[in-house]
Amino acid sequence: MQSEFVTALLGWVTAHPGWMGAVIFITAAAESLTIVGVIIPGALIMFSLGALIGLGHVEFWSAYWWSALGAVVGDAISFWIGRVFHQGVRRVWPFAKHPEMLARSEEFFRKHGGKGVLFGRFFGPVRGTIPTVAGMMDMTWRNFMIANVVSAILWAPAYLIPGMAFGASLEIASRVAGRLVVLILLVAVLLWATTWLVRRMVRLFQAHAPVWVRHFYHWSQGRRFIGPISASLLDPSRGELRGLAILAVLLLGSIVLVGLSLSAAGQQLPSGLDQSLYHFFQELRTPWADAWMVFTAGLGDYWVILPLSVVVLGWLIWQRRPVAAWHWLAALGFGMATNLLFRWLLPSSSATEVALGAPGYAFPSSHATLNMLVFGFLAVLIARGVSPARRWLVYLAAAFMVVPVAFARLYLGVHWLTDTLAGLSLGLIWVTVLGLAYNSHATAVAVPWRRLLAYSLIVLLATDAIYLIARYDADLQRYQSQPVTRVIARERWWQDDWRRLPQQRLDFRGNRRQDFVLQWAGSSEDLEKRLRETGWESAPPVNLRGLLLCLSPQVELRELPVLPQIHDGSEDDVRMVRYVPGANARWVLRFWDVAARLKGDNVPVWVGSVSRQKLEPRMRLFTLAIDDPQTRAPVDLLAPAWKELRSRTVKGANPNEQITLIAN
Repeated sequence: MQSEFVTALLGWVTAHPGWMGAVIFITAAAESLTIVGVIIPGALIMFSLGALIGLGHVEFWSAYWWSALGAVVGDAISFWIGRVFHQGVRRVWPFAKHPEMLARSEEFFRKHGGKGVLFGRFFGPVRGTIPTVAGMMDMTWRNFMIANVVSAILWAPAYLIPGMAFGASLEIASRVAGRLVVLILLVAVLLWATTWLVRRMVRLFQAHAPVWVRHFYHWSQGRRFIGPISASLLDPSRGELRGLAILAVLLLGSIVLVGLSLSAAGQQLPSGLDQSLYHFFQELRTPWADAWMVFTAGLGDYWVILPLSVVVLGWLIWQRRPVAAWHWLAALGFGMATNLLFRWLLPSSSATEVALGAPGYAFPSSHATLNMLVFGFLAVLIARGVSPARRWLVYLAAAFMVVPVAFARLYLGVHWLTDTLAGLSLGLIWVTVLGLAYNSHATAVAVPWRRLLAYSLIVLLATDAIYLIARYDADLQRYQSQPVTRVIARERWWQDDWRRLPQQRLDFRGNRRQDFVLQWAGSSEDLEKRLRETGWESAPPVNLRGLLLCLSPQVELRELPVLPQIHDGSEDDVRMVRYVPGANARWVLRFWDVAARLKGDNVPVWVGSVSRQKLEPRMRLFTLAIDDPQTRAPVDLLAPAWKELRSRTVKGANPNEQITLIAN
């Protein structure tokens, strides 16, 4: 239902370009209004519009001029409001409740003058209010409109082009595999959500945490159990060892009790949600995503984390920062304790092992806990020396290490969702406790955060390089799914068992994308040799030069690479082309090894597809080589390659297509 709605919406957009122009104009104008623009997420809207342009559903120049014109009109109205109402604007919501919104723009305008209108459109905190402030400060209409028009002309492409690049990448990815598009969208949403959450949480804690901590401290005093713990953690005159030790025991004991209680009550992990998500990610797997996810998961490997931890500890001792070193040891010790304790009391099996029938569960993930502890508390040490306005960037950098690693391990089937979330939550709780204790007991001595950041980055890059050399290939092989080989008697395959092999290319959720019209029994070397002898050649490789040529509006088809395609998570193994004389088109022949072997001689059986590609320019900015699904291969296109071989034509699952069987 949802895909049908999206398809209908895109169809309406394509069929009504005039209405789309009006929508773009109104949206850009509203995003530029002084009050409405504070609420509307303009950057996200323009990015989404750029994605539609990149996907070919909206024309670039029309969207560009309509958005620029809307921005000019919206800012002009905002300027007029400031000129007419002057200081009365301060009494209107949301400025009456949040006067700092206008204060930032006033400071920006006083500092930059007329240039503030030109550059303010690109500066998020003052984006929606700088035109109104310019009007309140009696800037002339002439000077304002010059800056307004110039900034709008520059602003539209600056916000559209990233979305266009994202949309074009989705278009290219969809030609390879729909599952790749789903994965790209998932990663984009995950990173956006992480950024939004970290920024909101850090600002919330900066504004309210001191008050919360003070109230909690006063409330806890006089209470028999909580009072000594809070005093130990929050009172600089008290040692924090006792409080940290008690809280560590409580946290670890609670997790162990929960795990053992679930096991005793028959609530075995993994849950239904864990297993559903595991199979969902297995359907998303592609060779390129596997390679990237193995590398990402390796960033949180013990071979990377432990050397970084040791170097940071040694540097803190060398710099004579005993309080920071002691708290760093507390973070590492807690992580090591979770690893040893949970492995001993809660026997664990990875998601892949359980899927293959191994008993047990993993709760929680000590790997996720240790990653959160190391990068989280490293962020605490660094952020303490950074200005409060920029501390959220430090915590975001730490989150961009922890969250992608956890996501990669979920994708690869190393952990369950419940296991990962529990591990991250446990680590976050302990980092928060350590951060409060550290900031309460280290008020006099600050860590040289720039040098700490530099040393940490150097060690991290060095250990990552060592991991790539020493362990990456082995991990990539270990995490790859191994298909089950089926053995078929030669005559049975020839007569009827060819039906057991795939007849259509399968994509995400089993969607059928393309018919397989060939089955070849023989070696890939013999197949390629016969095709070369009859005019076929190797497909242009996928490399950086070929992908960059897609950005050219004038390019020959021979220069563009043939993108690989995915069937059931596997890339095509043989890819060859034949150019059509006198036409800017080519035939593309692909074969997949589907793990089928003929009994006796172990000859592989390959399934293949044939498609015709043509050039398709997009927005006069770049060019794609796309398949024409309406064109079928002529009968004599491949027949010469099978000359003197045993061949047979049969009717497949699709009544409109025939499958040719060829045996060497």
